[in-house]
Order: sequence, then structure tokens, then C-alpha cells
Amino acid sequence: MKKLSVIAAAACLGLMLSVSAAAAEKTDLVIAMDADIETLHPSDYSTTIEINILNQVYDKLIYMNPDGAEDPEPRIAESWEISEDGLDYTFHLRDDIKFHDGTPLTAEDVKFSLEMYQNSDYQSANVDGLDTVEVVDDSTVVCHLSSPYSPFLLGISACNIASKAYSESVSAEEFASTPNGCGPYRYVSRASGSNVVLEANEDYYGGAPEIKKVTFEVIPDTTTTAIALQTGEVNFAEIASSNLVMLESNPQITIAEAPTSGFTYLSMNLEKEPFSDVLVRQAINYAINRENLVMVCYDGKAEVNSNICAKSRFGYSDDQMQYGYDPEKAAELLAEAGIETPYDLGKILVAEKYENLATVIQADLAAVGLNTTIVKEEFNTFIGDLTSGNYDLCALEMTLEGDTQQLALAFTTDWIGMANNARYSDEEMDALFAEAGVVNDSEEREAIYDKIFTKAQDEAVYAVICNPQTLYAYSADLTVPEFVLEGYYYINQFSWNS
Repeated sequence: MKKLSVIAAAACLGLMLSVSAAAAEKTDLVIAMDADIETLHPSDYSTTIEINILNQVYDKLIYMNPDGAEDPEPRIAESWEISEDGLDYTFHLRDDIKFHDGTPLTAEDVKFSLEMYQNSDYQSANVDGLDTVEVVDDSTVVCHLSSPYSPFLLGISACNIASKAYSESVSAEEFASTPNGCGPYRYVSRASGSNVVLEANEDYYGGAPEIKKVTFEVIPDTTTTAIALQTGEVNFAEIASSNLVMLESNPQITIAEAPTSGFTYLSMNLEKEPFSDVLVRQAINYAINRENLVMVCYDGKAEVNSNICAKSRFGYSDDQMQYGYDPEKAAELLAEAGIETPYDLGKILVAEKYENLATVIQADLAAVGLNTTIVKEEFNTFIGDLTSGNYDLCALEMTLEGDTQQLALAFTTDWIGMANNARYSDEEMDALFAEAGVVNDSEEREAIYDKIFTKAQDEAVYAVICNPQTLYAYSADLTVPEFVLEGYYYINQFSWNS
């Protein structure tokens, strides 16, 4: 019996060691996302959540930090040259890259993908300046520009490269919902409203990722996310500043701040009265107490800024006006506009995540006699109503990452119904952004942007409030690289500490 007991004890010990080893060798990762995705189309996405998933599945020609901290790094393109006149960009592709279905990537796929971006209703600004794409051979592609465009490399560094053959072999719906990329992770499944699952691409040319399975879980409530981080049910998440104190006190959680050029703002539908009156828009800007809003909604983790151009972004100037909190000035402007208070200004459209923001704005407007009603919608419904112009006012956050020229999406006529949520149309503004897009000299471009943002502020096109920090929380035994501008992440750079 003693001998059997020794054998049994040894077996139990072996089982315990096996379980301990398995626990030590973590290979899965759970990431919380605060809303469901609408698409995984490589070029027709519109939300940061979709970008963060697509960044794992697809790869780009080159990698370029949005903050310009480093020169472009090779990805699918191992080298490139730019012609002396700045009109031709020749990319030489790696010959060892395969899509997740096993087919090799060639120059035809690059041409297909860049042309897809040209035709995108959402992301065509990433290929601004691009005229045509020429395939020289399987590993060489030339981008011909219509005129020199200095941010071209930064723009295409955001373009996902997709398979032409795959797009031709499946339906448009399947192409958008079941991605076939060449990035470090393969798409596995999606449960609508619940999760998206990815698995490691063991044949990734950059090396097999250490994290083998990634699950993006839909958790709309920020407090639920914070609790799930502490219990270990979630390993990584963007968090609300209201949960920061709770999570900072937990030694099992690491907090990281990511710089961003994103902005929080109140959008007014300029196609509707009284928002077509610049005096009313200026009054609304003066009515908002931005300092108080930053403390209440962001716990101080945001920089007050009424300018859509972040202070760290090329083109910003302290000489461009800032709207301060001045309710008396707001009342004067409303009287000048012929607005008798109290006045029903209409509905503030929000997604659930922005409800607190709308509540604070509502109180500020009420203080100057402008009454509003808050209408809360599910996120994708909210985006649909916003882009279709089915709203009076709308409170939200937005990021137009990349070169300053990307802010054209918020102001130019062609982008009404997409990122131009004010539905603002002005020939002079269109012409200024068009000019900025073809000027190479940095001083000339800066002067044009000064005109643009001075005009935007004078006309109070938006009521911009602040530039919020992006806050991430993750398990303390997870190694995550330092975040660059905009806070995008690449899970193949993550690893569990052994």
C-alpha cells in the first residue's frame, strides 16, 4: 500500500507541476471593447475599435509612427525610392509573404488595395495625392501622384493590404466580415454583440506571435470592464478616467497613458436652424465651461482646447483664438442673433459612452437659456444617425490621425456624411485644404493651416472642448510596449512574463 501511495503521490505531483507549467505559460489574451464592430472591411472601417482589430489581421506597406518620431520602417515593402520630382514612389516588396489562406502576396494585391482606398467612402484621405498605381512585376509597384504631396508616406502607412484573388472569390459581404489578411493574426470567428476571436499566424514573416489566441469581448459598461480587469477575466482594455483611482490601487494592474490628437466636441448640424447662424455657434462655444467638463468627465486627464487642431499637431498656433467660458458673452451673442431665451435648441444625440459628456454640456447650455433633450442610442445606430445628418446636436469624441491634412475630413464639402459631422460647406475652406495638400514647403503649409484654423475658430464650425488622454489598463504580468501617438497597439509585440 505504501508503494502505491508513493506512486499516487508522484502522479499527483506530476499533475500539479503540469498544471503549474500550463498556468505559467499563458498564451491567450482577452481584450475588452466598449462597443461592437460593424465591419472588418480592410478599407471601409470608421471606428477605432475596428482599426484595432484590423491592425492585427492586415499588414501595411510600411510602418510610420503618427507622431513622426521615427523614419518609415519596412513591412510588406522592404525598400522604396521617391523620384526627384516627388511624383513617383517605387516600392519593392518582400517575396516571402502569404495571406492567411496560403496564397502569396504580389504587387497586384498592393495595386488592388490602394485603388480600394481611393474608392472608399471612409478612408480615401489616406491615399490623397495618388493618381494611378502601376505594377512593374510581382514584387515592384509604383505609385504615381498627381502632384507632389509631402504626407503621402504617412497616409499609405495606414492602408491595409488585402488579397485581390480573395475579394474576387467571395461575396462582398464575406469580404467585409471574414477578413483574409497577411498580418500576425488570423480571423477565427465573430459572435455579433459578443466577441471577435483571432489566432496567431504561425507563418507571419515577422515571426510567430507569443500570444496565440486573442478574444475581443464587447463590454459596453466601463465599470464592468474595470471589475473584469481586476478579476482577470479581461487582460487589456481602454478604460474610463472615472475608474482610474480604483485600478491604480490594484498592484495586479498596470496603467498606461497614450498621447492622442483626438478631440472631444459638440457638433452642431449647420444644415438646421439656428446653427446656420455663426452668432449662435459662437454663443454655444462661449457657454461651455471646458475646465469644469474636463474635471467632471475626464478627472483632469484631458487638455482644454477649443481648437480642432491639437496643440502638439503641426499647424496649431497660440495666435489662433480660443473660446473661454463666458456665459455673459454667450447671452449677448444670442440676443444679437435674435434668440429669445429660454429657447429649445433641440436634441443632443449621444452614444451611451458619451452620456455623461452630454449631461454636462446640457447644464452649461441651460445656464444661458438654451434647453436641450438628450437622446441616447446604441453605438452603431448613433453613427448611422450622425453621418446621415439625423440630429440637431451631437456630443462625441473623434480622432483623425495622421498628417494635419486629415482634418480636411471634418471641414470639406466632399466629406459631408462621413467625418464632416457639422455638414459644413464653404468654397474657401475647400480651396485652402486643397492648396495645403499640394504644397511641400513646411513654412508655406503651416501658413495655410493657420488660415484654416483661424477661419474654423472665427466661424465656430464646431464647439471643440478638449484633447483627452487615452488610458489603458492591463495585467501587470503582461509586457506591452510604450504607446505612440493615437495609442494604436500591435498584439504580436505583447508577451506574458514567465
